[in-house]
Parts: sequence; C-alpha cells; structure tokens
Amino acid sequence: MKLKTDNIFQVIDLEAGISDVYNALVDEKLHAKFTGMKASIDATIGGKFDTTDHESFGYFLFIRKNKKIVQAWSHKSFKEGFYTIVDIELEKTETGTRINFNHIGVPEEHSGWLTEGWKRIYWDPLKEFLEEKVLH
Repeated sequence: MKLKTDNIFQVIDLEAGISDVYNALVDEKLHAKFTGMKASIDATIGGKFDTTDHESFGYFLFIRKNKKIVQAWSHKSFKEGFYTIVDIELEKTETGTRINFNHIGVPEEHSGWLTEGWKRIYWDPLKEFLEEKVLH
C-alpha cells in the first residue's frame, strides 16, 4: 500500500543572530524554554531527540553548526516506525536570520495540523523568545 505524502515548506525571518537561532533549536534547555515543553536533544550525527513533551522524536542525520540541521523526524501520531525528513537551513540576512524549513514526506492526513503546528508551536514562540532575549 502506497502512502500519500506532502511536503511542508516554510520560510521564517527572525531578527536574531544565526547562532542564537541555531542554539535555540539544538540546545535542550533553550528548546524547552521557548516551546514550554520538555526536550531531550543530543545534537550530533546519529544523536537522538525527543521534544514537545515526548510528542516528536527522532535522530540527527546531518548537522552543521549555524548552517544546517537534518533530522529523521517522527510523531507519536504516526504509524510506528514511520519517519519523515526535517531539513532546516539557516541563512544570514540584513536583519537577522532566515530559516528555510522543509518537512519532507509528511503523511497526507497529518500535513494540515503539522503545517499549523510548526508555526504555532515552533516559529511564533521562537520569534517571541529571541526578541525577548534581545530586549533584555
């Protein structure tokens, strides 16, 4: 049986330095702080992660500090053993950092809530967290 999948592509512009954005995504304490949910992250190739209060999990396929993060990513609502690919590229802009986010191979029935979830659970809180960090 073939599984129908979608890709989720999002571009997020943040008024923060690349290292601040990168660290918030891969440092478990910062990650937990900006999402408000538990996180365990071993940001090395082959290292495991478990985020959003054990909802999302997987491992790192590739990581280049301040440049790129590629993960085999799964969610507790996916069929057991099913992974997607999360590809995050960080790019310096005149005003901060651009995240080029591509979530590849998302099961079609999950793409709607995941598209919204990435914005609501990750990008909006990350923006708020980093702006607060700059102001204080």
